[in-house]
Amino acid sequence: MNVKPLAVAALLAMTTSVWAAPAVQSVDRVLAVVDKQVITLGEFQDALQRNRAALPKGSSITDQQLQSKTLSNLVDRSLMVQMAGRTGIQVSDTEIKQNMGLVNRGAEMSERQWQAAVRDELLVEKLKQRDLYSKVRVSDAEITQAIDSLPEKDKKQSSGHTVTAYLPQHILITVDSKTKDAEALAKIRELRSRISNGENFETVARSQSQDPGSAKNGGVLGWAVDGMMVPEFENAMKSLPKGALSEPVRSSYGYHIIRVLDTRQQDAGDAELRAKVRKQLVESKSEQLYENWINQLRQSAFVSVRQ
Repeated sequence: MNVKPLAVAALLAMTTSVWAAPAVQSVDRVLAVVDKQVITLGEFQDALQRNRAALPKGSSITDQQLQSKTLSNLVDRSLMVQMAGRTGIQVSDTEIKQNMGLVNRGAEMSERQWQAAVRDELLVEKLKQRDLYSKVRVSDAEITQAIDSLPEKDKKQSSGHTVTAYLPQHILITVDSKTKDAEALAKIRELRSRISNGENFETVARSQSQDPGSAKNGGVLGWAVDGMMVPEFENAMKSLPKGALSEPVRSSYGYHIIRVLDTRQQDAGDAELRAKVRKQLVESKSEQLYENWINQLRQSAFVSVRQ
């Protein structure tokens, strides 16, 4: 049956109990079509088994509710993987090999299936970074306030050594369903040329950058240490002399031009704590945006659930 995206969850709640039964059905039977991908009965049963095993002791969730949530999550993941692919997000073989620990390998998984699962996990994370996490801004003041509210035992003491912190400024042109890779690259090159020819970086960032959080600050992102930026951005940032303008840098968000305004040395323990707290604040704020974001993906999707 074909269903409207917003009705998917309600439909699953009514129908999934028949899919979880071992029965004589082939586990390769197509359970749902999500745009150009399919979800098989076997995939659903494997995910359901993992979710059952992960339930906390004494959980009150019913089996039918768990089945509904499992299939809904599989549908959402398929939508995100396909959106990532359509909008130019890529994962290299090297990235897959370096991140095999992201996915637990089940006894039923071949090496190829395991790598495919890791690839999908990385695609989803990069999509979230670009379309969800990039909308979230956490200020230095918020991080300091969160650290001040921690119990004393959770505040790291001085580590005895320092790390380099960077104060980067950037302009972003996103790559998404509306702006293709080549168009974004051409635009960022044009902006870089304008700045190289004398235009003010801050003025161009405020009017042209598609990172709303930093654009209003003239492109300034705030102090950053290792692990706080996506790898491509971080590598470029750390290689730049202070005040120099980078060449276009491609990340999961799109294309950047970057300038480092200043650097400083700070205690590694403090830097690690600030990075950890910042990540927690970003994740907390992202959860508030997630439902609207995933619903937008569902709105434009074709989902067919089959009995």
